[in-house]
Amino acid sequence: MEILTSIVEKITEYTVVPIGRQASYLIFYKGNFKTLKDHVEDLEAARDRINHDLESEMQNGKLIEKDVMNWLDKVNEVIEKGNGLQNDPRRANVRCSAWSFPNLILRHQLSRKATKIAADVVQVQRKENFKRFSYHPPLDLVASSSSTRDGEKYDTRESLKEDILKALADLTSRNIGVCGLGGAGKTTLVEKVAQIAKEHKLFDRVVKAEVSKNPDIKIIQGEIADFLGL
Repeated sequence: MEILTSIVEKITEYTVVPIGRQASYLIFYKGNFKTLKDHVEDLEAARDRINHDLESEMQNGKLIEKDVMNWLDKVNEVIEKGNGLQNDPRRANVRCSAWSFPNLILRHQLSRKATKIAADVVQVQRKENFKRFSYHPPLDLVASSSSTRDGEKYDTRESLKEDILKALADLTSRNIGVCGLGGAGKTTLVEKVAQIAKEHKLFDRVVKAEVSKNPDIKIIQGEIADFLGL
């Protein structure tokens, strides 16, 4: 008899718990969506705050750490899911059906999804704490240190590269010019800057076109079109 009672209690335990969880999606429908709304708003505020910090860092010529950029991608993805569910037009049909009774199936589905996305939002936000957001561009230009003159040339190029990156990160910049004598390494410098800017997602695309003293507009347009795959 004791064995039978133990078996019945165990069956009841494994039956009641899932049923209770499923019923909670119906009972706490409004509360689950309120929780989702609050978590999404908190994550949006955290994202905006970090974006403000990153803009300041980029204006100072720094590059953004890759894990920070990856985190922001995940943040935008989960926020889009959360807002999408909150604005789901099916929510208007959850109150009643053709017989003026609550649409329990739809109510259960939406409430369960809201709970799942809210948990995803919390999980993403927990990964917000970074050791650092940005770093100075790497000093990767090849230069010889055999003489003071070579060292000065290296320092000058690094300074120019940092200045260009800082100007590129400045949202108010429209045109940036790099001037110098022929053979001074302007093209190489610009190509290095373009490579760094692309690697660290300062821009989605980087286009290069040769502009001579007497430019041919059609040729320039063709080069740009080739880079863009048009």
